[in-house]
Amino acid sequence: MSSSNVLAKSESCELDLGRAQELPSSPAEMESVFGRDHLRTLKSLQHQMLVEGKQVFDLSMVNPDLAPPRAVLDRLLESVTKPQNHRYAVSRGVRRLREAFASKYAGRFGLSLNPDTEVCVCLGSKDATYHALKSLISVGDAVVVSSPSYPAHVSSVTLVGGNVVPWECSVDPSEAAASLDRLLASSRARVVLLNFPSNPAGTVVSEEWWSAVADVCWRHSAAIINDFVYGEMCFSGEAGVSALRARERGVRCVEVYSLSKAYNVPGWRVGALVGDSQIVQAVARWKSHSDYGLFLPLQYAASVALTSTTDLVRPTVMSYDRRLKVLSSGLRNLGWEVQEPEAGACLWARYPANMVPDGDVSRSCSVRVASEILRATGVLVTPGIVFGDSWDSHVRFSAVVTEERMREVVTALSKMS
Repeated sequence: MSSSNVLAKSESCELDLGRAQELPSSPAEMESVFGRDHLRTLKSLQHQMLVEGKQVFDLSMVNPDLAPPRAVLDRLLESVTKPQNHRYAVSRGVRRLREAFASKYAGRFGLSLNPDTEVCVCLGSKDATYHALKSLISVGDAVVVSSPSYPAHVSSVTLVGGNVVPWECSVDPSEAAASLDRLLASSRARVVLLNFPSNPAGTVVSEEWWSAVADVCWRHSAAIINDFVYGEMCFSGEAGVSALRARERGVRCVEVYSLSKAYNVPGWRVGALVGDSQIVQAVARWKSHSDYGLFLPLQYAASVALTSTTDLVRPTVMSYDRRLKVLSSGLRNLGWEVQEPEAGACLWARYPANMVPDGDVSRSCSVRVASEILRATGVLVTPGIVFGDSWDSHVRFSAVVTEERMREVVTALSKMS
């Protein structure tokens, strides 16, 4: 891919804005664009149960129940009291926060970033992913997306008019490279959108894996976008390997980083796009047309989180690890096939075949199983089909309840056996 592509897009923002597709306005049109909303029935059932006063363990979303670090909250409270911090911010983020992201990458991931040209603060990971894709592809272009796919990635590709090409990739570098080579040759995709460490499976890949994948992308002139939200959340205690290592192989690569899960501040919407300067600067230009950036106190508090000399993330990671071990052990005893996560806050599991209830065979099996689990136990999980049609035999659990509550979840599930 030529570097002039991104520059051309960034220099003609007004023209590109005019190419946007007409947004769907009815439920039928929404489904034709984004696919069926498999969670709608489950959420309606959840609402009904809550109205009836029934207990529901909502494990369907990684919405952290843990508290943000105290030092970070203190900085937020201090910043909020200053009148000058309630003015407009900067769309690409204040320099202090951009420097903090660069400091995090240097100290934790061993990579150097220029805060002026290689860091753009975004309104969370979705905002960063959408704008990165917007700067790289045109309507009708193919985008390879790792599968099982984080739903927001599929939505982002759809919103910019791209076509999703699922890639069920191996963690073996040679196998991954071979399959990606075939997929890029057949699809002519211009971008490979990845998510490692992954959601929902909690999979971690090696530096050798990134090198092998980067070589394939270089041959096909494909850029890499990696969602690195769980980069600090490996249970081994080691940091995940950043996709930006791929730049050493000549590949154009950016990474999406967010404080939401590692620092328990999802509502703050503090994220960043980092890496390739041309892509990052194109996104910064796009954002200058669409927003004024984050609330300044949030930016200052986030900079404290990223530059703390105390490891603020490890306690959160250990909590998720303990919770997931309780859940995975319990599910295995109940006959579930569990993929042991290496990072993150989720458990990806194949439910026993005998759990699929009789009924409307036109409905997704994982949706029917999730509905039955919710009715019978009050436990709400995410159906596997949400992560791709080929994953209908799975469900995802999010570890957003205490260990004690997780034991209650296992006990409740055991009554369905």
